Amino acid sequence: MKRARGERGIALLLVIWVLVILAALAAEMAMSARGDIGAVRNFKEGREAYYLARAGVQMAFAELLEDFDYVHIKDGQDILGRAGDDLKEPEFSPRQVKFGGGLAAYVITDENAKLNLNALARDEGGLRRLFKTLFPDGIEGEDTVIDSILDWADADDFHRPNGAESDYYQSLKPPYKAKNGDFDSVAELRRVKGVSPQIFAALEKVLTVYSAGALNPNTATPEVLLASGMAQDKVSAIMDARDHGAVPDPNGKSDTFAIVATGRFEGSALIRSVRVVVRKTAPRRLTLLDWTDDYYEPPASRKPPSVPPANARFQRR
Repeated sequence: MKRARGERGIALLLVIWVLVILAALAAEMAMSARGDIGAVRNFKEGREAYYLARAGVQMAFAELLEDFDYVHIKDGQDILGRAGDDLKEPEFSPRQVKFGGGLAAYVITDENAKLNLNALARDEGGLRRLFKTLFPDGIEGEDTVIDSILDWADADDFHRPNGAESDYYQSLKPPYKAKNGDFDSVAELRRVKGVSPQIFAALEKVLTVYSAGALNPNTATPEVLLASGMAQDKVSAIMDARDHGAVPDPNGKSDTFAIVATGRFEGSALIRSVRVVVRKTAPRRLTLLDWTDDYYEPPASRKPPSVPPANARFQRR
């Protein structure tokens, strides 16, 4: 009798252990399922946000294909203007559209408001003037950076007193060679000897590899205008006109633009951004110069779009 009770006790313990194991397996499966569901949801929301960003790019294309007589800045955004337009209101405000629970938004910036990096890389005087404008008190390693930029772009392998050619870059880990040609992007400056994060952050704001025409004084910053060699009094006059809502140069019709479009869904933390650079080569033609998916802007300057009221519409004022 005692033996039967003992066997029943062992059987009960085995059943309890089996139940514990099954419960643990069920919990693990539930956690795995929740993880899979979360991954699928993130993938779905990410793809939806990406295509919303692409929709923003297409809206920007439509705006750029419109006829415009000049480009100027109003309320921090570049505006495509026509002769006789009222400058008190932006042409498009805001540049965003709500689709269901999602938002597509975009910003257009004028590449003709920046200095051409490849032109400066062959102009020591212009490069030094730029550094003097950006760093009036000087900055450590300035001569190294200037000489190295010039060496990076020139066709020979002879480095300047403070510069660097392939022999220097080959000693790095991983090794690489000096370009001995045009910069393909402003980001390529990071590969040049002496370009610190501080120097790159300052240069990135004022340089481009895409602009082919003259600077647009309606959109260029004072630093860019001064670095271009423009006199201080003329720069002050331009800034004063812009501050009072005037267009300093009615002929400031830029042709090269960068578009940063973002997409997201309300309630989702996922944001997808696309950066595109285009040139308007004809009244109804845009030439694609660059397309970057999953574009990232530094947190200090990144401003995720807010979802507007449901009745918001993309329309001209």
